[in-house]
Amino acid sequence: MKTKTTTTALLGVSLLAFVLGSLLLPARADAAQREAVVYYNEACDECVTYVEGELTEVMDAAGIPLTKHDYINERENRADFNALNDRLGVPLDLQSHLATFVDDGRIILQGEPPRSVVEALLAADATLPKRILVAGEEQDRSEYQAWAFAGPVMTYPADTPISVYLAWFDANRDGFATDVHKPTRLLLPTVLLTGLVDGINPCALAILLFFISFLFTIRKTRISVIRMGAVYIGAVYIVYFLIGLGLLRASTLLKGHWLGQAGAVLLMVLGLINVLGALFPRFPLRLKVPEGSKESLQTWMHRATLPTTLVLGTLVGLHTFPCSGGPYVAVLGLLAGQTSFWQGVGYLVLYNVMFVLPLIVVLFLALDPVLGGKIQAWERSSSRTIRAATGAVMVLLGLGLLLWVV
Repeated sequence: MKTKTTTTALLGVSLLAFVLGSLLLPARADAAQREAVVYYNEACDECVTYVEGELTEVMDAAGIPLTKHDYINERENRADFNALNDRLGVPLDLQSHLATFVDDGRIILQGEPPRSVVEALLAADATLPKRILVAGEEQDRSEYQAWAFAGPVMTYPADTPISVYLAWFDANRDGFATDVHKPTRLLLPTVLLTGLVDGINPCALAILLFFISFLFTIRKTRISVIRMGAVYIGAVYIVYFLIGLGLLRASTLLKGHWLGQAGAVLLMVLGLINVLGALFPRFPLRLKVPEGSKESLQTWMHRATLPTTLVLGTLVGLHTFPCSGGPYVAVLGLLAGQTSFWQGVGYLVLYNVMFVLPLIVVLFLALDPVLGGKIQAWERSSSRTIRAATGAVMVLLGLGLLLWVV
């Protein structure tokens, strides 16, 4: 009987040990699988000092292996870095050129957050939200930002424990939206509408109408007019797109939510200049093709061949940018603040389609010489009205961007 009891007790202890072991082993396995990946610029001395010093020490103390990726000497790491930010949904204005991703992005360190905050996050892994980001400036480490991918981004003094944010987030999370930023569903219609408004500008339209009228005067066939008109519009599109591509690249390198706001303000200012110029002929500021450029454009126009038409369209794209570039710059600032570079390129393609759409419509309407003459006469007599109307729309668009998009 005693032997049977002993055997039963041993079986019970073994079963209990097995159950406890099965519960503990996954936890140990999970701990062993923890990892951190840092992306940094090896040419940045301060970044290297932080990565090789404080960051490595903190990860070693937490028992988390740290993988280091320099994206300057190894260019492919830059693409991986951008893709990771995009996949995890890190907003552009919270991204830094130095970032550490712990446990596949459950904890994201942008820049150089305070050491005490990082240590607390690594130690309190089990109690954290699904994903949390903390960001700190390299030069000024007096404060940091915290965001759990819902609700507003919160800013705290560097000596404030992260537990303060976690407690606040836990108490308020049910009332939060899933994104800190305003809805991006407004971005596409904004880009399309602004591109269309930009395309209805007297500068490019007047030159196209004059060119078509001239082609009919020298007895070009309709097929020739269509070909030359298409080359002209295509050249304007390509030049405008390339200008935008360069500005977009520069804007995305600067980054920041303020770019969209600055672009919206610029759009309102330029729209106001258009309105004032239309209402007051002596108003000193005017958005128009520079006077010195008109002779050059007419010289190329009178040659009337496909190659010279290509040159003409290219020159028109360059020379009309001061006249019609306001909405373009505003949208580029918006794209830089709310999209990645390649997403911005896609929007840029659509913007420029809308920009040349009025030119395409005018080209086909003007194939009838009589109707073309009437359109040209109307454009000349109504240029001030068109300028005032497009200026007013620009002001309203800029205001709408500030209120609902940026």
